[in-house]
Amino acid sequence: MTHILSVLILLTTILIIPKAQALPIDWHGAFGVDTTLLDNFRRIESTTDNSNNTGLEPGLTSGNHGAAHFESYIFRLNPNIIINDSASLKGEFSSGYGRGGYLGEASQTNLEGSFGNALYHLNGQDGANSIVLNQFYLQLFSDTATYEIGRHTTHWGLGAVENDGGKLWDRHASSRDGITMKVKVGSFYFQPFWSKVAQGASLTRATDIKQWGFSLLYDNPERDLSFGILYSLKENNSFNASVVTDINNPSTTNPTVDNTVAIGSADIKTTDIYAKKTIGDFDVAIEVPLMSGEIGNLYGVGQTSYEAKAYIIESNYNLNESWSIGLDAGMVSGDKGDTGSFAAMFLNPNYQVANFLFRYNLRAISATTTTQSIYDSYVTNAQYIKFKAGYKGETWDWDFAVLTATAQETATTGSAAYNHEANHRISSSNTTQDANMGIEVDINFRYKWNKEISVGGGVGYLMTGDYFTYTNDTTVVNTASNALAIQVNTGVSF
Repeated sequence: MTHILSVLILLTTILIIPKAQALPIDWHGAFGVDTTLLDNFRRIESTTDNSNNTGLEPGLTSGNHGAAHFESYIFRLNPNIIINDSASLKGEFSSGYGRGGYLGEASQTNLEGSFGNALYHLNGQDGANSIVLNQFYLQLFSDTATYEIGRHTTHWGLGAVENDGGKLWDRHASSRDGITMKVKVGSFYFQPFWSKVAQGASLTRATDIKQWGFSLLYDNPERDLSFGILYSLKENNSFNASVVTDINNPSTTNPTVDNTVAIGSADIKTTDIYAKKTIGDFDVAIEVPLMSGEIGNLYGVGQTSYEAKAYIIESNYNLNESWSIGLDAGMVSGDKGDTGSFAAMFLNPNYQVANFLFRYNLRAISATTTTQSIYDSYVTNAQYIKFKAGYKGETWDWDFAVLTATAQETATTGSAAYNHEANHRISSSNTTQDANMGIEVDINFRYKWNKEISVGGGVGYLMTGDYFTYTNDTTVVNTASNALAIQVNTGVSF
């Protein structure tokens, strides 16, 4: 009798309750797996570990291996829920830090105290690699503007500072937790925004970080001309502890140890100028990000003035439908190590110019903690010039490049300096550092399996300059040695 009654109640519920109409969902995303070899990643001949936070020498890995070999993956899933003609709900899911992780990093052979599967039954995961919600925002459409409310990405110019991570292998994305209004009037695009960067330990203004500003872009396809400006102001309140630094207080014996202090009060202004012009088969784009303001507790002496800048140029000339040549150049400011000011500019980690130089955080290879990522690496303290050529076919794409780079700031005996790779200040240099970073030759290829799937890879050979032999130790003399990066990957975008 009980089962018959349950069936009657279920049938009544189905017949009486109106049928809900499912909202349409549009799915996009990306997935890729790569295998990478970094041969002689320390870029020196020595096999003795003299790494510390005052020199540029990365530590040796377990077994004193001088080569790194790892397989990584990238994964992101972007749902777009269409609510009605005026609103959509968008998001992005990924796995792990930097939208992915390493193959084999979460394998679990056996639980503590269990028996039987410790040797070869690798059939479990430890569950630590959780799903990450990178974006979640409401997109509202009106007659005058489009509004994005929630956590959404942002992009400007060449992506040197603000980069939305839209390419398949982009590990990071610039995001805002707030609101952006997008207004289009003719060829002008105006986007004011407000964002809460961090709330801090309390719900008061004393512990939060806010950012606001606008971008104004003129984009006229008929004239093949674009130019504009991005302006923003980021304000760290004095009791916020979200942003920390160990620039002035590093561990000199263990590069994986951070003696951090909270920055506290800080005001950072960004003015980013962008322009692009196409003339026939030739195009050139320029981005000039400028940063200024004050940073507290950077050197433990109160407020420190901040003045950083970069000049970036990308140019291309199409020889025909298949071949193109180009010249890229840039200058990214570095810091001298003086406590009175800070001048280092760090470009977005998605913005890379070579296959080896600047691309990897090499200290993360031998790090014994999980506080570092190999993909947290930035173009900084450098001036570079890159000659490039590209071939685009129906199924194959090839890119060739030669890049040479020198450092903007180097250590000088008896003076303060700044280690741009370890992000630490050197109070007094014991030796003088060379400015030559080296010359790199790169080859990249991509086979288009179909519209969504590609197989690719690249080779980067660095003829290492003496800049990377610096150890700040008068008794250690390093000799530069060439380095090699090889990668093969498979990815799908949909």
